[in-house]
Amino acid sequence: MVIYLDNAATTPLFPELINSINELNKTLFANPSSLHSLGSKSKKELNRARKFLAESINADEKEIIFMSGATEANNFVFKALNYDLIITSPSEHPCVLEPAKYSGVPTIWLNLNEEGFISFDELEQHLEDFKKKKVLVSIMHVNNETGTIQDLKRIGQLKTKYPNFIFHSDCVQSYGKLKIDVKKFKLDAISTSAHKLHGPKGIGFLYLRQDYFQEITLRHKSLIIGGGQESEIRSGTENLIGAISFAQAVKKNLEDENLIANFKENFEYFHTQISQIHGAVIHGAKDLQKRVPGIINVSFPQLKLNSEELVLRLDLAGLAVSSGSACSSNKNLNNTTASIQSSYVLRSYKIDEELAKKAIRISISKLNSREELEKSLQVIKNLN
Repeated sequence: MVIYLDNAATTPLFPELINSINELNKTLFANPSSLHSLGSKSKKELNRARKFLAESINADEKEIIFMSGATEANNFVFKALNYDLIITSPSEHPCVLEPAKYSGVPTIWLNLNEEGFISFDELEQHLEDFKKKKVLVSIMHVNNETGTIQDLKRIGQLKTKYPNFIFHSDCVQSYGKLKIDVKKFKLDAISTSAHKLHGPKGIGFLYLRQDYFQEITLRHKSLIIGGGQESEIRSGTENLIGAISFAQAVKKNLEDENLIANFKENFEYFHTQISQIHGAVIHGAKDLQKRVPGIINVSFPQLKLNSEELVLRLDLAGLAVSSGSACSSNKNLNNTTASIQSSYVLRSYKIDEELAKKAIRISISKLNSREELEKSLQVIKNLN
């Protein structure tokens, strides 16, 4: 039986959600836009889920727009909002990197240190230099390959001096694990996905501060137009079961204290054990308080295996890990040259190339048991 340690790519459903989804599909199938009583019941439950998710980030429920996931939400931000300049980092997820590249808008790529942190001095200098322009600042909360946490609150504080910039964050890897307060952080937009926190695939939400709604018209700015659902921002019959299940998954992630405590304890144990393996080099923030629980990006320079070879070797030994982002690591496996390139995230951290080529991402979840982690450690320690 394979031990699944690739939870930064996607997570298995909470077991109780499987039964819940089956029951919801039997009883709550009506279109939320229908006027009859069954439709009204669906609408009520959709809005209940929306309200809960809004409260979880200290937003207004009208500011939550359900989408298919963070990729769509991130694309919406880059394609629908009005701005003259982008400031972002080279370690963002591809669903931010690609829309930024294809936006046709001048883009400033911030420098990162070897732990993956941006320079606030550099960011502030750019905001000063372009204070007369409408700037979109997009910085992910937690890096999906290394777990490094960016200080969103500190970035938001720059709005006091430079109120003209739009502040967006891809919060896929932080939502459900870290406290996010969109008002305290002065965020204008965030993107989330349910499948990263034991919810279903195909559902996420965009938080968009209501001030920006007037910039978006049904015919000119929305990516998907039609019946005008989701405040005329994202038309189409809503993924009702997905939205309700998303809210249920978030509730368990945020309110099950035993689950939270056990996960933190397991992660700290696993991180300590990995770091003590001879030759192991862990990438990202050195301070555990500045990295999200769950993600460990590590190289074993003493091994002759590159990242992809190590992933395959571990798979044969019964461990499922990855060599980086699932959205980009498997693109060119038929191309020998491309397949042995190091992670673009680690390159942006200026990690030594030979070390980076041997890095793998191990990501545990709230469903991984201590027994699974101990077995995994034995497999890793026995590699040669």
